[in-house]
Amino acid sequence: MNAKKLKMKSEKLKTLLIMFFMTPLFALNISVTILPQKGVVKAIGGDKVSVNVMVPPGNSPATYSPNFKQLKELKKSDIYFTVGVPFDKKYISKIKEINPQIEIIDFGKYLKKDSNPHIWLSPALLQLESKVVLDTLLKHDPKNKNFYLKNYETYIHKLAKLETKGFNNIHQKAFITFHPSFHYFAKDFMIKEIAIQKEGKSPSFAYLAKIIKLAKKDRVKTVIISPEFPTKYAKIVASKIGAEVVVISPLNENPSATINRLIEVLK
Repeated sequence: MNAKKLKMKSEKLKTLLIMFFMTPLFALNISVTILPQKGVVKAIGGDKVSVNVMVPPGNSPATYSPNFKQLKELKKSDIYFTVGVPFDKKYISKIKEINPQIEIIDFGKYLKKDSNPHIWLSPALLQLESKVVLDTLLKHDPKNKNFYLKNYETYIHKLAKLETKGFNNIHQKAFITFHPSFHYFAKDFMIKEIAIQKEGKSPSFAYLAKIIKLAKKDRVKTVIISPEFPTKYAKIVASKIGAEVVVISPLNENPSATINRLIEVLK
């Protein structure tokens, strides 16, 4: 190879490297409160979005405090999706202070919801939350419209199939859990969720006895425990009524997989 060709090749490589480092890796930088939100955002945004999760796996959104590094990450974010858990209420003003330009959007703004914040474990509500994500991505990054729309349609179809599966396969009438994390899932499929925790507090012996009596009356077969919450009381109830104990975290990254798992254990 002569010197002229070698120089041309070197210049071409240099240009490509400059273009690579000047081109942003992601169209949008997004922050969310909990891991399931990341699952929804990535399902629609794919490799066009970077997602920063404020409450790490294994931690409760009711008690977690972010570290300095996490707060620093917020400066890079264009969008923050809240979800209504205590973490949001506690740190929303701090987030605005750190990044005044960030757009803060309620993940459940299209929903008719009650005081329970666990809106990501209902196939019906998850479809509306997905629409919030889609509308936000289209607003901030219209050039990738077709990419986002295609992913959204695929995800909505998946959720619709899950909903049909739930109605066809869930035959249990009630289940027990410590924290009322599966509230909207239960409402979706008209099944009773019996929560051991009352008003955010551990149960008294009298209340535990009441739950055991109710569980026997409703012929409860399944007690769901979550690694984010105490398991002692749920195991006591399960042993008293002869129910199966199943571990399911409401904070897994893939909420559709969590919903599918719930359907499977409540057949």
